[in-house]
Amino acid sequence: MTHWRPVLFLAVLMMSIGGLSQKLNATSEGNEEAREYFAKAQEFQARGDARSARIELMNAIKSDPSWIEARILQAEMLLKLFDAIGAQAELDRAIQLGSSPARTRHLYGQALQLQGKLKEAKVELLADDIPAENQASAARILGLVGMDLGDDLLASQAFDRAIKLNPEYSDLWVDVARFRAGSGDQAGAIAAVDEAVKLEPNNIRALQYRGELLRFQFGLGAALPWFERALQIDPNDVAVLTDYAATLGDMGRMKDMLVIARKIIALDGQNPRAFFMQSVLAARAGKYQLARVLMQKTGGRIDGVPAVILVQGIIEHGEGNYNAAVEKFRRLTTIQPNNRRAQNLLARSLYLAGDAEEVVLVLKPQVNRSGAEPYALWQVGRALEALDKRSEATGVFNRVAKHDVGTEIGFAPDTPINVLAAEASRSPNNARKVVPYIRALFNAGNYSAALSHAKRLQRGNPGASAAHILVADTAMAKGDYTEALNALDRAREIQFSEPVMLRIVEALRAKGAMQESGEVLAQYLSYNPSNIAGLRWMAYAHLETENWEVARNILENLRKRLGENDALIMAGLAQAYTGLGQTEKAIEVGRIAYYVQPSSPVVSHLYGLALLSDGKRNKDAVDLIKKAVRIAPNNTVYRRSLVQAYAALESEKNSADS
Repeated sequence: MTHWRPVLFLAVLMMSIGGLSQKLNATSEGNEEAREYFAKAQEFQARGDARSARIELMNAIKSDPSWIEARILQAEMLLKLFDAIGAQAELDRAIQLGSSPARTRHLYGQALQLQGKLKEAKVELLADDIPAENQASAARILGLVGMDLGDDLLASQAFDRAIKLNPEYSDLWVDVARFRAGSGDQAGAIAAVDEAVKLEPNNIRALQYRGELLRFQFGLGAALPWFERALQIDPNDVAVLTDYAATLGDMGRMKDMLVIARKIIALDGQNPRAFFMQSVLAARAGKYQLARVLMQKTGGRIDGVPAVILVQGIIEHGEGNYNAAVEKFRRLTTIQPNNRRAQNLLARSLYLAGDAEEVVLVLKPQVNRSGAEPYALWQVGRALEALDKRSEATGVFNRVAKHDVGTEIGFAPDTPINVLAAEASRSPNNARKVVPYIRALFNAGNYSAALSHAKRLQRGNPGASAAHILVADTAMAKGDYTEALNALDRAREIQFSEPVMLRIVEALRAKGAMQESGEVLAQYLSYNPSNIAGLRWMAYAHLETENWEVARNILENLRKRLGENDALIMAGLAQAYTGLGQTEKAIEVGRIAYYVQPSSPVVSHLYGLALLSDGKRNKDAVDLIKKAVRIAPNNTVYRRSLVQAYAALESEKNSADS
């Protein structure tokens, strides 16, 4: 019985020594090799290259697995690379090695936030043992949690506290910018991200978001230099590469987009957005089966994104699965009830699926007010014909023919105007309450009252582009183009969007400032070279100034993209070819335009001029131009052309008689 004691004592001694050894390892300050790797990682970190820093830290940890500092810095780099699970694993190991949980609580909270574990993240970030040096970071992440929860008060208070604790925290200003943008304060968002870039010029996330805001503010091309600047710092940053590729694709630079998408997949073989971009490219080429295969590779991870639902619907439509397309487009219109493209696609799929009655119901809110798109009117007309309501169909087709669909100012509210007035009076600076009332006043023709309320809303929301646009719309309705342009200039500073561009062009042309309107168009197209609305206006401007070759090039490009079912594009081409003296081509495209829209005075007039230039079909030319005058009797241009056509016909008769 006495022999077991030395053995037990020796075992206990060995356990103590082992525990002491583990504790000593846990407090390791890094061996020489590990510290060399760590120093390199810090250099990459300073340059904003988190991916390279991560690799060096992997080497440091491999050299000395018990070094807490390397584990914690690795967690920070993984968080910058959005690898929340990997970061949490490193933090767990650091705590096992002896790190205080309080020291890394802010990082732990961020890892949980990125995983969507918001309640758990909130508990970590509200703990009262977070060291003072980490409290600003914890407050910043708490702000992100508030944003994710939709709790604007929590987010606002957290960000305010973070700014107070550390106003020179670049990442914080990026998040503040995102919060302000989400709240509709575009101007405040721009100021915040500019501060982030100023504080840390190599902050990739700041550069990336500045690009995103510039894309929103001025257009696609404005964003590229910022994405490229970020990629100079880290050429393999997947988040920036993804935004860069998407922007290239939206600009029509599809081959460049494909190159970047393939690089993204090489870096991240499971990246859903890269496969989605390739699917878009295949769908645009009409390769719907390939597009479907590529879409399936996203694994359903982005199926809730509106752009993804749109492409899924286009794939189903392209393969003739109209009922499946209806399901996709209906889901999209539920998410985005004011998305007119989605409405039009839904209506087209419904029509081809044999449900003409539903087509009318889907498009009725749009066509029953000003601002309806010609394509929507055309679809409703066809659906009414299918329902044997020919009288109603004729009325709709007449609206299409006149190309007089009005200016879109937003969807008309369904709520009675007296109810809207009461809600607006209770919350005069709340855009959600006031805007429907302004639109109701506008639709009722009470432009003075609409303008008064719009200007009050504008004063209360100077950073919101939509507030300035409302003022412009109501001012233009009153014929006050100076007031409208002043408001549009302010909107343009916040976001030079397509609606802003179109309104500026309209107002300038109404004032007779044709050259200035052309300059606005040119600037917009320099950032958005593939924008259809801008290209249309540019082509029409060149037709007006008889720059036939330039107009022809623009319109032929649009013809390739949109097909030959756009009567105005084809009629514009007829005018361009007539001006160039290419009569046969002018007559060919004019014939197509007339087939698409025979009741259009614009089409009839320009097709008639094409025939007139031939010199052998003057009678047909007179008939067409006479038709244009009959539809639009007050158009002096049509009347002058008719006089010219009659003179040519008379000359032809005299020549024949002699």
